[in-house]
Amino acid sequence: MALAQQGKTIDEKLLDNYVNRVDKEFIEERRRSLKRYLLILCRHPTIYDAEIIKFFLTFQGTSCGDNMKATYKNVLDEFSSESQSSLNLNDNIDKCGEDYDSIRMFRASQTHISFLHQQLNQIRRCLKSINEKNFKNANDFANLGNNLQALASDSTSIDRWATGPNDYWPTIQIGLGSLPIEINAISERVNEQCKRNDEVINDHLDMLIELLQGYNDLCKRLEETLENERKAIQKANNQQRRSSTITDTTPKNDISLEILEKRNRHALQCVQIETQLVYANLEAFVYILSSLGNSQCKGSSDFFNIWKSFADEISRLGQTYITKSPIDRRDTTVYRK
Repeated sequence: MALAQQGKTIDEKLLDNYVNRVDKEFIEERRRSLKRYLLILCRHPTIYDAEIIKFFLTFQGTSCGDNMKATYKNVLDEFSSESQSSLNLNDNIDKCGEDYDSIRMFRASQTHISFLHQQLNQIRRCLKSINEKNFKNANDFANLGNNLQALASDSTSIDRWATGPNDYWPTIQIGLGSLPIEINAISERVNEQCKRNDEVINDHLDMLIELLQGYNDLCKRLEETLENERKAIQKANNQQRRSSTITDTTPKNDISLEILEKRNRHALQCVQIETQLVYANLEAFVYILSSLGNSQCKGSSDFFNIWKSFADEISRLGQTYITKSPIDRRDTTVYRK
């Protein structure tokens, strides 16, 4: 688009390659995001067997979202579908102090989980940065192997005028032919390790971060609800104080406030379950760190063996020249005398 605005010619082939690459990356990222989202839903202890989840997983056709809205638009929410016996459970207990303690503990856990979310995001950025550098290192090793191969296959003839009695280069050149194999093996191992780490980050760390992000979003909605409840109760109390006599609307207001308080108490209970679910899922962080550690151990072991083989090749290369007889060195064919 920028080239078109400047009146310059657009390379359609280059543009197609760019668009296709972007589309593939976008589709792959969306696929991974959907997979993580479905895993979170299907592992949820309360909603994993909900009808709307089953509908989504078994739906075949187009416009899944529109069909879901049409099918479930009149379905009651959790509070409305809850039995009155469970909502009225322990109603004789003073709820004011209990609600205050629940809100206090909710806000404490909200602050802590928000902190965890920030730190895990930072860890993800660090791991992504390290992995991107390692991918670049893999390309650099591949280029290094190509350069060594070019040196080994060079057929330039060199005069004695340039080298004098020193014939070390042809001996080195012969030995260079086996080194690209080792260097390319390192490049392949680095790529394999990066892919393993990328899988851990995309499939496990991202899912944990999205779970924490979802919890933060839930907390914001609850905060807004609690604030609206506070304003509604305050407004109702002010209206009652201004009323000199009891009107017919007072019982209705009392009932509405009672339902509102019950609804928000139920919301707090649901958030408590979600909070416990978040802390239960934090065990995944141990698996993530363990997977990254095992990947590094495997990579280090592979790198050690390859670099050891590389060092042995270099050692043999130097020893070849040392053990070569003066006649053999003099008869090196790469030189013109």
